[in-house]
Amino acid sequence: MNSPSPLPGKDERRTQERRILRVQAELLVPGRPAMPVRTVDISEGGVSVLCTVNLATRTECTVRLPLPVPPTGRKQLELRAVVLYSILSSSGGGFQLGMNVLSMDEATRNAIKQFVKN
Repeated sequence: MNSPSPLPGKDERRTQERRILRVQAELLVPGRPAMPVRTVDISEGGVSVLCTVNLATRTECTVRLPLPVPPTGRKQLELRAVVLYSILSSSGGGFQLGMNVLSMDEATRNAIKQFVKN
């Protein structure tokens, strides 16, 4: 007998489609030196990174990352974001930070939309 598929939990807050993105990036937190991070995924509304530092929720920061643009280019993005969660990732070798993007220009939004679609 087949059991029904589990429904998304009430804690699931993602409303936009996301896509895996594994690139080296930089995390800028006011009052701290720039930190190297590795992205996990991206959507129009957020980005997730692996970081060696555990940041508190509601920490505001900037994520600089190269977004692949077909066929062979890259667009450098600078996203203002706020940390929504931080969880220890033993497989990632640090903390996975889930962040909500606070604002972005239309060109950046369109580049992320195209990346997620393709």
